[in-house]
Amino acid sequence: MKKRALLGLCAVAVLSSCATTYNSGANAPATTAPSASTTTTIPRGSTEELFAQMLQTGKELGNDVAQGDMSIARTKLADITAIWIGIQPQITQASQDLVDDTQRMINLFTTAVERKRPADADKAMRFLPSLISSLVN
Repeated sequence: MKKRALLGLCAVAVLSSCATTYNSGANAPATTAPSASTTTTIPRGSTEELFAQMLQTGKELGNDVAQGDMSIARTKLADITAIWIGIQPQITQASQDLVDDTQRMINLFTTAVERKRPADADKAMRFLPSLISSLVN
């Protein structure tokens, strides 16, 4: 029982030493956060046109990530996400399974860029054409 109390006190001491102190005095330097707002245009078109855009945009994404071209990869991911926003209302009418499958592909593109896993983008590109063909058939 004494061990638990001692461990508890140690934990409290360690955690309280990690507290952050803020200096809100008059001599504190003023800082402003940079504006990080970007505007992405949601593409419009038929489902087939939007999926074709997604295929075109995603086809080299894995290579971009593998080569470390992360600014290009992030731009392509933003474009893919915008295309997904444009497609989603159209395919929701077709089938919830199609929406779920497409969301899985978007998630693969996202993890490819965010976690630097180029194979995830390649996997999305391998399955996306069959997903699109299931929509057409």
